[in-house]
Amino acid sequence: MKAENVAKVCNVIGEGPRWNAAEQRLYWVDFIENQNIHSWHPATQELLTYPTEAPVTALGFRRTGDLIVATRGQIATFNLSTKKLSALASLEDRPPMRLNDGAVDANGRFWVGSMNSEKQDEPDGSLYRFDPDGSVHTMDTGFTVSNGLGWSPDQRIFYFIDTFRRVINAYDYSATTGSISNRRVFVRTVESDGFPDGLAVDSEGHVLVAFWGGWKVVRYDPDGKQEREIRFPVANPTACAFGGRDRDELYVTSARLGLTEDQLAQQPMAGDLFRVRLNVQGQEEALFG
Repeated sequence: MKAENVAKVCNVIGEGPRWNAAEQRLYWVDFIENQNIHSWHPATQELLTYPTEAPVTALGFRRTGDLIVATRGQIATFNLSTKKLSALASLEDRPPMRLNDGAVDANGRFWVGSMNSEKQDEPDGSLYRFDPDGSVHTMDTGFTVSNGLGWSPDQRIFYFIDTFRRVINAYDYSATTGSISNRRVFVRTVESDGFPDGLAVDSEGHVLVAFWGGWKVVRYDPDGKQEREIRFPVANPTACAFGGRDRDELYVTSARLGLTEDQLAQQPMAGDLFRVRLNVQGQEEALFG
């Protein structure tokens, strides 16, 4: 499995990739020093950048078009034509708390986690569910940096990463009600792995996890056993998403944040977008609403 550099974007912290099948484009964010949403078309190599008036940390696609996004403490819509954010709900209004990673489930609900941006190892974060009717539900609490959300193909398991505890959690999940229960450790990673960050669940029920500081993406089988490891030429792969016409291409964002000048010289592709062609397919991207 070879990681191919497909877009030289030099993101400070590229995150949250999502594949838009209708457009055949990949969307992702860069939100620490920059405040941008990026969109890239593999066939034409066209890269579009949308500056945002607030840092967008996660995004999803709406059935009605445009994006649903997480900002510092709010769920909002982002209009790609006007480049304007419109708030839908406030989830975190306690500085230094902010929202982080998020994803849309198969029933059109937007899930997002929060974190303490100043004390990232403190268990201050929560997991929220935002429904199409505008209601907000606190699903669980007590996390460090909330990351990596995904669902098994049979919609019976929900996965959620607690980064600074180096834990990938699993829950029993009800697609009908949107409820979760029976939190348990799916994988407990070790310090030499780096920090688990974003994840994607493929059509075979395997969980692929990008490791910040680990130079790799790891694929775990449904029992939590490592099935393969994909190495990268950068220390900080951040998140992954399946794309391509057959959803068999894994797109991986990366970050330059925290690297010294010497490290950047050794990692000239840090912050770029990568692609790995796999012999497995991802799941179809769900739409909010």
